[in-house]
Amino acid sequence: MRPALPRPIPMQCLYKSDYGPADPSFDPLTGHGVLLKGFEGHVAALSRAQNLGQLEAMKRTLLRGETIHWCDQGYGWTETPAITAFFYVILFALILPWLVLRVLPRLYRRLAPDPARSETLT
Repeated sequence: MRPALPRPIPMQCLYKSDYGPADPSFDPLTGHGVLLKGFEGHVAALSRAQNLGQLEAMKRTLLRGETIHWCDQGYGWTETPAITAFFYVILFALILPWLVLRVLPRLYRRLAPDPARSETLT
């Protein structure tokens, strides 16, 4: 008997910002609900989608047997000043010193003229 594989942790929230801005011309109920075919029991929830990306994410969530939960922030936190400052710290404290102390001296030695070679040419 094989041990049971651990089940993946389901995504708890959908983030509206992850699926793009709201499209004012998007209506999931147009065309007699063609976009909602197969999800007739969830028309009320799916009709709140603001663009096609959100609608498809909602459908995937329902197909997994989960309920639709929307959270506010999404990945918008990655564009905050604190995260930007963190990346600048990494650049200036790790990457640039590594370039200056390791890569540039090797590059200089490689590109510098070889004195032994220049003497044989004359």
